[in-house]
Amino acid sequence: HDNPSIALDEDGYLWVFVSGRGQRRPGFIYRSCSPHSIEDGFELVLEGELTYPQPWWIAGEGFLHLFTKYTGVRELYWSRSQDGVTWSDDEKLAGMEGHYQVSRRLPEGGVSGLSGVGGGSAQQKVITAFNRHPEGHPDNRTDLFYLETDDLGASWRTAAGHDLKGDLPLTAPDTPARVVDFASENRLVYMKDISVDADGNPVILVITSADHRPGPMGNPRTWTLARWQPEGWQLTPVTDTTHNYDMGSLYITDQDWRIVAPTEPGPQHWGTGGEMAMWISEDDGWSWRLADRLTSGSVNNHAYARRPVNAHEGFYGFWADGNPDEFSVSHLYFCNREGKVWRMPTVMTADEAEPESVR
Repeated sequence: HDNPSIALDEDGYLWVFVSGRGQRRPGFIYRSCSPHSIEDGFELVLEGELTYPQPWWIAGEGFLHLFTKYTGVRELYWSRSQDGVTWSDDEKLAGMEGHYQVSRRLPEGGVSGLSGVGGGSAQQKVITAFNRHPEGHPDNRTDLFYLETDDLGASWRTAAGHDLKGDLPLTAPDTPARVVDFASENRLVYMKDISVDADGNPVILVITSADHRPGPMGNPRTWTLARWQPEGWQLTPVTDTTHNYDMGSLYITDQDWRIVAPTEPGPQHWGTGGEMAMWISEDDGWSWRLADRLTSGSVNNHAYARRPVNAHEGFYGFWADGNPDEFSVSHLYFCNREGKVWRMPTVMTADEAEPESVR
């Protein structure tokens, strides 16, 4: 819960949003004292209630910040700021007994423009997908919802363009924002990533599961794409996995669609993570093939493959390894688009050091 999110504004200042822990511990917002630099330190600009911060800088407009408040349960809120210092009042987006969300700003380049991601208008918008927690308990997480805004929260729409601003906050699952009624199928839903296709239609990556507990009782656990089409939302399975918290990222470009994720069983079979793999689709996500096993024969599981914003082909994904069952050493890794993998040094004696090529 101490994990921070980082953002970059158009003047080059670095912003760090540090998650709090509900109402028991505040969150913090820091700004670098100098543009494009961490050497001059950071200044604290705000302390307040914010958990799971997802800040998005909109060029020429300022921040749209999506976050969680523990107003009884984990509920979704948003606020905005032109300068990152003075913020609007918090407004509730959804409160159906609790939520987890994943969001993204598009075009992804933000200040510098779109790079390799399909879609739509050059006008910047923020898209978000989230589940709900029946009875307020995250172990019950289910269903899938989607909303988008292109005016910093002044209006919120569904994928079909239905304006829901007058219906916010969402308080019941039977809403046009619902993508799939997974509750009726007794399936749990774990949020992973979100993007858009070449036509600007949203694509959501989730894992669905039969049980919140680790182990075989949760099978099948399935990496699944929910994608908007003219006829409505369509579901596409990618592959199965061994843990609900296996975390991967979705890449959609003009060339192909890719997923980097720990989809393959690892040495701690029922623990978070596994062996990292790259999956590729050449038909816009309708069918998938295992293109490359990025790691194999590992001592510990690899987990939480993340996609850098505006990912460069040479720094395409990054993640860590570790033993999910006991305390262990943890290493940082990154790969390029072709699947070559490097491990970062655990000890550095100078300002720079070469990463170790491991594959």
